[in-house]
Formats: sequence, structure tokens, C-alpha cells
Amino acid sequence: MDKISAFESYVCAVQSGSLSAAARQRKISQPAVSQQISALEAYFDTRLLDRGRSGVQMTEAGELVYKRAVVILDEQNKLQTELETLSGKIAGQLTVTASLGISQHVMGDVIIQLAKQYPELKVLLRADDRILNLDAENVDIALRLGTLGNGSGFARKIATLDVLYVATPEYLDSIGRPTKPQQLVNLDYIQYRADDDQIAASMSRGSQTVQVPLKIGLTAQLPDLIIQALYSNLGYAKIPGFMVEDDISKGRLEVVLPQWQIPTTDLFIVYPARETLSPRVVAFLSALFYHLQITKGANLTASAKK
Repeated sequence: MDKISAFESYVCAVQSGSLSAAARQRKISQPAVSQQISALEAYFDTRLLDRGRSGVQMTEAGELVYKRAVVILDEQNKLQTELETLSGKIAGQLTVTASLGISQHVMGDVIIQLAKQYPELKVLLRADDRILNLDAENVDIALRLGTLGNGSGFARKIATLDVLYVATPEYLDSIGRPTKPQQLVNLDYIQYRADDDQIAASMSRGSQTVQVPLKIGLTAQLPDLIIQALYSNLGYAKIPGFMVEDDISKGRLEVVLPQWQIPTTDLFIVYPARETLSPRVVAFLSALFYHLQITKGANLTASAKK
């Protein structure tokens, strides 16, 4: 029995609440997870989990094994990081999670650069707007926009992203171009489901800040649906500038109220709370910072520029 792998499946099952969820996180079959946990129970000669239709619950012995397994896995990760640092070799798998928009418009160039520089490094990108538990889902580093949510790990702000209200010229021709923020209530707002905007949002010009009324016409589940809705002339949307820079320059999209600014969005990196970063993570961050620095509308923090 591979005890490390079995401990990983057991910890995932406990933290996710079910064997099937653990299997999805581990990217193995549910029977394989069940077999690993059963092997642990046979090894310790005691039942660790009570299985039911609603999920799994730890027994008293299971709680003890869980606490020790978390420590063992953390120490194993620290050992791996220290060995990588000692050897200076950048290889193996790096699991990264990022929002869908960042994944589609930034991460491709980052991964290509890493593949050229470090052929033995494999980057597994998980494009997801959900706030993931890094330890439970075996994620090395996360990129999160706007909000951090709850969870363990070390967070660091690395940039702010300029944000714009945009629409097609055809839509603005038909509905009328607003000349002041209060007129936005006459336009349909295409909302991204991950945004916090509900009925109003802030805009500023110089020292003046106003609350902008929003009339939500559509809530889209994916960034690509936002773009499709825009080009179907269904309204206007709030989008990071780097995602629509080319469309604006070619006249396919137009900035709404260009004299007014929307608050920027913060970009964070989050990684498990370990003592040192592995060479893989350091290499990834170097490539990420480089590409953000040359991305229009992405403003790196002073610490990220060093």
C-alpha cells in the first residue's frame, strides 16, 4: 500500500465529505479512493469512516488518523520542497488554479514560457472561479480576483486590474449613449455571476465619486457568455481592460462613459502556508509577473516588480 497516496485520499474524503468528491479532486476513480481507505482501515485494524448516503463521517479513531495524516502530508510537502531547493532542478507537476478570465487571457502565455524554459515541468491549470481549498485539492498556487474568501494559506496582492464598462457601438446607437453615470439605468447591465454588483456600483471622475444605478438584464455564467451577450447587443458589461483591448482598438466594442473610472480589481496569489516556496512555484511566479508587467491595464504592486 502506498501510504502517502492513501492518506491523501483519506484527507480529501474527510475534507470534501464524500468519496466521490475526493475522487474528483484526486482525479482517480471512486472505487480507487474507497480501496485506499479500506486498505488504511485494514492496516490500522479499525474503522475510520462511517459511510452513508449523505457522505462520510469520521469515527473516533478516524479523527485521530486524520489529524496525524494532515501533519504527515504537510511534512512530506516540506521535504519535497527542501529537496527541490537543494537540487535546484525545476521539474515535476505544478497545479495552478485561476479564474476563468485570467486563465483564458493570461495563463496561456505563462505556460508556454515555462514549457520552453523548463521542459521537465508540467503545469496543470484548473480554470475555476470557485474558492478552492488548496490543501484539500492538492493545489500549489491560486490566482484570485477581487475577493479571497475563506480558507487556509498565505495570500499576497500582486496587481490591480483596470476595469471598463463596454458595449457594442450598435447597442449604444440604438439605446443612446449615456453622458452621465445616472443614465446607465437606461441600459441593460450584463452581469458576471462572480461579481458582487447587485443594484449599484461606484464610478469616479477626479475627486467626484457617485453610485451608479444598475439595471441587470442578464447574468452570465462564463466570461465567453459575457462576450457573446455583448455582441448580441444585449447590453453593456464590466470587463478587465486587457480582455477587450483589441476589440476596442478595432471598433468592435466601445467604452461607456470613458471620462469616468471604475474601481480597479485586486489580483492575489494564494499558496499553502509552508515555510518556503518550491523552485517550481518561484519559476511560475517569475513568468507570471513578467507577463502581467507587459499586459496593458495590469498594474503590478511594488513587491511583485522586484
